[in-house]
Amino acid sequence: MTQAGVYQQYKLSVVSGGKITLPRASNPSHSSKGTACLTADLLNYIVPFNNQIKIYSTETRQCVKTLKFSNSPQLSEIFEKENAQLADISLKLSSEENDLTLLTNDGRIISLNYKGKLTSNPKILRLNLEEGESVSKIFENSDNSFKILTSQIGSHGSAFTYKIYDLQIKGDLVETNLEYILDDVILSTWSNNSEFIACLFQKSNQRHIQIYSIWDKQVVKEFSLKSISTSHSAASPSSRYVSSMAIDSSGTQLALGFASGVVNVLNVSDLQGRLLKWHIDSVLSLGFTDDGAYLLSGGWEKVLSFWQLSTNSQQFLPRLPGIVVDCQSLGGGKFYSLALQMTQNLNSTDYQLILLNAADLTSKVSVNGPLPTFNSPVDIGSMPVSAVSTKASTTVSTSSVSKKKQKNKLKKGTRQDFTTTAGVNPVTKQIFFPHASAVQTYDFYKNEQVHYQYVASGVNNTMGKVRFELNIQDPVVLDVVFTKDGEWMITYEVQFPPENLLSSKDLGYDLKFWTKNDNETDWSLITKVIDPHGVNIPVTKILPAPTTVNDAQGILTADNEGGLKYWEYDDYQKNWCLRKLTLPNFNHFSNSVSLAWSQDGSLIFHGFDDKLQILDFETFKNFESSSGNSAIQNEFTLDSEIQAMRLVDDTNLVVATRFTLSAINLLKGTIVNSFDIYPFVNGVYKNGHLERLISCDEKTGRIALVVNQRLKDAQHEDNDTPQYKARVIVFEPSLSQRVGSFVHPNYISWIGWNHDTDFIFLDISSKLGIVGTTVNSEMLEGINSEASMETNFSSQLQKLSQQQGASAAVDDVDNEDDIALDFINGDNNNKVLNMNSFVGMFENIQNVQMDTFFDCVMKVVT
Repeated sequence: MTQAGVYQQYKLSVVSGGKITLPRASNPSHSSKGTACLTADLLNYIVPFNNQIKIYSTETRQCVKTLKFSNSPQLSEIFEKENAQLADISLKLSSEENDLTLLTNDGRIISLNYKGKLTSNPKILRLNLEEGESVSKIFENSDNSFKILTSQIGSHGSAFTYKIYDLQIKGDLVETNLEYILDDVILSTWSNNSEFIACLFQKSNQRHIQIYSIWDKQVVKEFSLKSISTSHSAASPSSRYVSSMAIDSSGTQLALGFASGVVNVLNVSDLQGRLLKWHIDSVLSLGFTDDGAYLLSGGWEKVLSFWQLSTNSQQFLPRLPGIVVDCQSLGGGKFYSLALQMTQNLNSTDYQLILLNAADLTSKVSVNGPLPTFNSPVDIGSMPVSAVSTKASTTVSTSSVSKKKQKNKLKKGTRQDFTTTAGVNPVTKQIFFPHASAVQTYDFYKNEQVHYQYVASGVNNTMGKVRFELNIQDPVVLDVVFTKDGEWMITYEVQFPPENLLSSKDLGYDLKFWTKNDNETDWSLITKVIDPHGVNIPVTKILPAPTTVNDAQGILTADNEGGLKYWEYDDYQKNWCLRKLTLPNFNHFSNSVSLAWSQDGSLIFHGFDDKLQILDFETFKNFESSSGNSAIQNEFTLDSEIQAMRLVDDTNLVVATRFTLSAINLLKGTIVNSFDIYPFVNGVYKNGHLERLISCDEKTGRIALVVNQRLKDAQHEDNDTPQYKARVIVFEPSLSQRVGSFVHPNYISWIGWNHDTDFIFLDISSKLGIVGTTVNSEMLEGINSEASMETNFSSQLQKLSQQQGASAAVDDVDNEDDIALDFINGDNNNKVLNMNSFVGMFENIQNVQMDTFFDCVMKVVT
């Protein structure tokens, strides 16, 4: 590596990923949740994400335009720093032909040109709203008049106050006139043509339904729910709980979906209803076609049902990827837009949007972002209502309090571990995320999901789970790794036995080996190993072999008892076989297990608890020098449990324990550089999970370390979740110099090397970023200039080395310059002292004179 390479400039940029947002999903009173829309020519499908707006072509299925919020200082300020949420999208509100208008929940109206380049100065207007009032929907009329619907949490907690305003924009002035107020709304819906709104509300301890004509400003019909639900007034509360509503474009038909699975279609004029029975759990979404001839319904079964209302005949679109939480007719009835929620991931709210051709029900566009599975719940998206209480749902009785419980749990959790696991294919550079029983393949550079494949068999793979089936726990994929040649994918999963049995706690573990040809999309299973390390013994670490061992077609697995096994592909048997193993040699369990492998394949480094052993790969026993030199150490005892190890070159092994980050020179057998990291990473991850926050560039040997910190001062009453900041620190291989330090304004869950020149990271908002030296022009638009390194690296390093007296108080971080990490700057002029400094000194201390002991101490100190 040339000297110039040391001074290559790293940059941090958030350029990919993001979560699909259903803005109205967080408000339980809205039956219609999605805001995705079509352009007037029906050629483009507009999908909102939490960090961008993406526009897809309905003809080619490709993303044709991305409007990243980070590319505009104003949008970045609104959506990222002030945490405003997108409420609705309008294509008519702006007078310009190619303008897209975004409405935020706090009343901002933002006009963007969606065909040209994202302008740096979008037009922003502001509505004057009361405190606590939130924008929900904009209604558009054919004569270019507009109304705004706002909602506000009412006095009863689960009920809302609705207000409808007339909206007029004259140049830079916004005028709103209040036209209608409705209190104690429990559930609402509106027609496709924005003519009617129907609300279920509480009145004198009874539930009433009111249908209001938005443009005629009059109540069309108001009646008590009791008067129409006599036909199925069973004792069960789920048969009386309305879970979804829909009204047709003429205001003559109203559909009510109940938690019991029944759909009641009412004729508004005479309140005569008929019951449609097929669903066997809560009806989560309803929608009429534009002509009112068909009713669409969806729920837990992962099936979209079409009811022909004139004949009561039924058609189905089964085997959808998630439960149907929203369905609407778009483009004059030519398309159906579905919002699906993947409830199998309990720690994050994952949505997928599908645009269907109404003529033949073929998929025109399918959209979702990265689908990581975090170790702890990261958001407070409410789970859909079900007739049965499960982890994946809320019941009728607890629907009003479950969200509050979840919010309080998040606020109390000071030591949450939000890390996730992922694997990068060395050849395609695609990222593979384990997602419940499946693995998602995500292309970082195209910013698209490439593939989603179920790799573990479970009920959820083939059909939707309903009622008590929701309690059946499907297998979960815990890890995915690749061989160095990218030809083999290895997945590791855990199987859960049925509950309430004597064997319910006996988990099963499977190791699977997959391969695929270039022309195939699915990976094919070649070998499956059940309980690879024995019954009830989990695999804690999987490490692919270097290219020098069996052409890279081999892996090491380690368990929590200290056992090791080497597996390799046998060309003769066309199968994976167990070749070598060491039996557990420790008398206790530990999840702090790490592995590293020398490039020539001769040595294996096995970290178990606080012990580091060096093994000879040939004999699979402790390494002993052939020359008989006993000075070469084959075992180290470190200050605390080993969390991660990276062999960065032939001589340096970087080891992260709970307290320190150290570089061990293997030739000298001593620790050459060491930093205390305990004050900064304590409690931010579970034991053994720091491995997900450390990555190594195997070409240059550079190490990237992520440090997450919770911001105490940013925790306000109106904040749903705690606020975090992360710093990515890049070190030289021996930890002697710090190449760069970058701030990211969110918790980073995973960092990995892309097998090229860059590190890729993922945060808890599912945004993907890059820390690297090569950023192409498309990505350059998303670069966070504030977090970039100064051009003059040497002056930056000098400035860092001069900073003294860094405070160790982690929680009291006010700004990104005072994160109290500045002493981890690799400046080795002053001797660094920590727990590791004296470890070697105490290994042979018997019969040592006091003056000799004093000399040893002085050697370490000076």
